[in-house]
Amino acid sequence: MTTRFEKFLPFIYKWECVRDRKGNVIAENDPDDPGGVTKYGIDKASHPGIDVRNLTEPQARAIYANEWRSAGAELMADGLGESYFNACVNCGTGRAKKLLVGAATAGEFLDNQEAFYRRLAASRTKLAKFLKGWLNRTQDLRKFITTL
Repeated sequence: MTTRFEKFLPFIYKWECVRDRKGNVIAENDPDDPGGVTKYGIDKASHPGIDVRNLTEPQARAIYANEWRSAGAELMADGLGESYFNACVNCGTGRAKKLLVGAATAGEFLDNQEAFYRRLAASRTKLAKFLKGWLNRTQDLRKFITTL
């Protein structure tokens, strides 16, 4: 996989991995998360053919590498590709494509994403508990893309 992908994947893992007390990545199943069982950010709803509970890091890396290529993130401007791929992981490719409309820069894309999260949290009370984390993640991504 590309250097750009390899540099960005730890950001995804930082926000998507739940760890036990020993530091091992574990599956989670938040009843309010429509993705269902999730490990390494790979959720059962989006990957129905994957045994998510027993997913290994090399398997997750391969899935993400394929999705990075399929999303075309590598071909986008620095920062925008990472922001777009992050949205593909966090809220789905369909939503990420909608957020991309009219966004010429990573900053504009992240503005669109934050506005979407605020609307979503306001309209679906079960998801409101995730808003602070979503916004923290986009702020962290803003910092990350300044290093590119």
